[in-house]
Amino acid sequence: MASPGIGRALQLLLVAPLIVATSCVFGSGSPAETPTSRTSPQQGSPGGCLLETDAAVSGIHGNLFAAVAGSSPDDLWAVGTHFDVSRPIPLVQHWDGSSWDTAMAGEKEFHALELNDVGALGPNDVWAVGSSYAGASSIHWDGTSWSELRGAQSHPGSVFLALAAVSPGEIWAVGKASGAGGYDVPIVERSDGSSWTTVPAPVPAAMASGLRDVAVSGPRSLWAVGWTVDNEIFRPFVERWDGRRWTIVAVPRPDTDALLSGVAAVGPNDVWAVGWSWRGDATRSLTLHWDGQTWSRVPLPGRDGETARLATVTATGGLVGVAGQAADQDGILQPVAFKRSGSKWVNQAVAIEPTGGGFQGLMFLDDRGMVAVGSQLAADGYGSLVQKGC
Repeated sequence: MASPGIGRALQLLLVAPLIVATSCVFGSGSPAETPTSRTSPQQGSPGGCLLETDAAVSGIHGNLFAAVAGSSPDDLWAVGTHFDVSRPIPLVQHWDGSSWDTAMAGEKEFHALELNDVGALGPNDVWAVGSSYAGASSIHWDGTSWSELRGAQSHPGSVFLALAAVSPGEIWAVGKASGAGGYDVPIVERSDGSSWTTVPAPVPAAMASGLRDVAVSGPRSLWAVGWTVDNEIFRPFVERWDGRRWTIVAVPRPDTDALLSGVAAVGPNDVWAVGWSWRGDATRSLTLHWDGQTWSRVPLPGRDGETARLATVTATGGLVGVAGQAADQDGILQPVAFKRSGSKWVNQAVAIEPTGGGFQGLMFLDDRGMVAVGSQLAADGYGSLVQKGC
C-alpha cells in the first residue's frame, strides 16, 4: 500500500477514471432481475445526439460498468461489476443491433471478479480483464461460453486495468501491482490466448506508479498511459512498446497534479492521450497529441472543455472523440463529450437534469456516429446512460 500521505489520492485515482463511483450501462439490472427495456429520450441534444436514460435500473444500487467495445455496430459488449452487498460479481452485456442482453450476471465460477476493460476481435473472440481476490485475471468468450485465464501473478496485489487485443494470439494487459515497500508499480503482461506472461517494463523513479490504459498503434507498436506519484504529487506517465521492449516516453507535465486515464492510436505518429490536472477542487482537462516527434497539448472549447475530467478517448480515420464529466455552474457533475473532425471540436454532450452523471466509455460506430456510455445519478441509486447518433 502507499504511504498514508498519498493513500487517499491513489484510491481516488483508481476510482476517478471510472467517472463516478458506480456506473450502470445499457439497461443492466441486478443479477437476480430481468430488466425491462425502458428508455427516456431527452431532446435538445447537440449535433443530432439522442440521450437515453434507462429507468429500469435507476433504483438498483451497486452496478459498476467500466468499458464498452465491439467488433461492429451490431456487436457491442459492456463489462463491469455488480456489488451484491459486499461481494463483487462480474457483469457483461451484449448489444446485437436491436437490444441489450445480459451475457453474464454473477457466474459463481468467476468468484469475486471485477472487470475493468473489454476488447472484441470478433463476435466469438472477446476478452475482458480485471482482478479478483487472487490477483489480475481475464475472461474469454469463444462464442459459446466464458472461461477464465488468470494473470502471471509475478507481483502480489496485481490488477489488470486495461487491455489491447491485437490478434487472437496477441493480447496485452496493463495495470498495477504492489512493489517494494507496498507501493504500486506498473505491470505489463502478454497472452497468446492460453496463458499470460509478464513483459518487463521500466519502473519510473517515483514513489508509486501504474498504467491505466493501453492502445495499439501498429503491428509492433503500443502505447500505455497512467500516473506516477512522488512527493505526494501526481504526474502523467507514458510508456511505448516498439516490438522489442517498453520504454518511458517524456510527456508534458502541468505545474499541478495530473494524470492520464485514456489513450487511442490511429498510427505510430498519431496518438491521443487524455486525463486531467487539478489544484485543490479546481480541475482542467488534459488532452495530448503525439505527431511522431513530440507531444503537444490540445485545448478543448468552452467551460466544460476546459474543466473536464476526461476518462476516455477514441480515434479512427480523421475523427477523435473524448468523454468524461465536468461540474456545471451549480457544482453538479454532468456528462462531457467532444468530437473532433479536422481541427474543430464539437460539443456532443447533453445535460442530465436535475441530478447529473458522466461518461466513461466511448467508441465510433462507423457511419452511425459515436456511442458514449456512463451513468446518471438517481434518487435511489444510479441509472444507465447511453448517448448515440452524434
